[in-house]
Amino acid sequence: MKIQINLPLDKDILEKFDIFVVGGTIRDIFLGDIPRDFDIVVPPPVETFLHELKKKNYRFFVLDEKEQEYRIILSKEEWIDLSQIKGETIERDLIMRDFTINSIGVHLKSGMLIDPTDGLKDLKGKIIRTVSGTNLIQDPLRILRAFRFFATLGFSIEKKTEELIRELHPLINIVAMERIKYELFLILKTDQAYKTFKYMEVVGLLYDIFPELRPLRYTSQRYYNEQNLLYHSMMTMKYTEKIIEKETHPQEAGDLKVLIKFASLLHDIAKPETLSYDDEGNTHFYGHDKIGADKVEQIALRLKFSNKEKDTLKKLVRYHMYPHLLSAEKEITKKAANRYLRKTDELAFPLLKMALGDAMASPPRPGGVQGYERLEKILKEILEEKKKQKKRIITGHDLISLGLEPGPLFRKILEEIEDMRAQGEIKTKEEALTYIKQKYIQPR
Repeated sequence: MKIQINLPLDKDILEKFDIFVVGGTIRDIFLGDIPRDFDIVVPPPVETFLHELKKKNYRFFVLDEKEQEYRIILSKEEWIDLSQIKGETIERDLIMRDFTINSIGVHLKSGMLIDPTDGLKDLKGKIIRTVSGTNLIQDPLRILRAFRFFATLGFSIEKKTEELIRELHPLINIVAMERIKYELFLILKTDQAYKTFKYMEVVGLLYDIFPELRPLRYTSQRYYNEQNLLYHSMMTMKYTEKIIEKETHPQEAGDLKVLIKFASLLHDIAKPETLSYDDEGNTHFYGHDKIGADKVEQIALRLKFSNKEKDTLKKLVRYHMYPHLLSAEKEITKKAANRYLRKTDELAFPLLKMALGDAMASPPRPGGVQGYERLEKILKEILEEKKKQKKRIITGHDLISLGLEPGPLFRKILEEIEDMRAQGEIKTKEEALTYIKQKYIQPR
């Protein structure tokens, strides 16, 4: 079989060198995708190829000096990953890779397909099969990558490969956390996150990455019936994912969607250590939201999250009970809804979706999900009203004219006035200034 690949490199380079396109690029081509990034290998010494790139003014940088891996930048959205052939031949290089579906190569000049592990057959059969257990041991991240391909490609993990994963999964603990985070985010960006995390739990891998989840498996909560906390957390993730994937708010795209799913799994992480019983034998978990927020912060630090990712995850867990409490009220006032919007800011609707997923994973409550629907309706009404108010009724200059000094208090006052305006409690600038004088300016 011959395959023609248009590699976006200078014609002189293409003619001068034996280049092999390999790995994910070939996999994606056979799956019908148009590659935006390419994986290539060249015979040693790779320095000769790099020298030619310099002559042609290509920009590139080192990915891994020890492994002699480089990235050639073509544009903001297109690049080529380059490495020297590992082993004596291209066949040996391919056999040293993770899975058969990634162990296919094409000789660029001739278009000849090189498939020493029958990867094309597994591609057609939608099977994830490791080339060997040794390859998993050499780079244990490949254990997690099996689940990434399970989520992103919808392929099944072959039985022998699963058996190797069940045996070798503790090796993931020697892998750099940045690499683990990268794979987890790719899984969470799909609509198969719950299914994949559940599979990881079944084989034991999930507890290597998140040992904090293990106590949930042995802790139950009793309301109307008894419920295993890990089961509840998994089901919360399942329902939250369904809600998010069905109707995603523009602000919930990308990494925020990932963090919402992540938080839905970890929202009750502190329940085992806050467990108490009342006289009737029902369970309570007072303060689990606050303690849980601190626990997920430590998890985020361990996984090398950015500060923004860490803070978002922490806030989602810290306030996950807030929508439950509001939706349980017989009457949700605009004042209470406004307070919720102020406190949760851009996470107001993500938290509501997560709370709904949490409720669906719990024993039914009186009124079902009507309280959550009422809360969402009121929040949207308030935001719509604020949109109509094109400019603030007062400004910082007005506050200065009242004798107040600029500082954090300014934002609090301005937001409070706009909330009261949205609620109809203040309608004019004069009313706003009178209110501020009475509340914030001490009489002399």
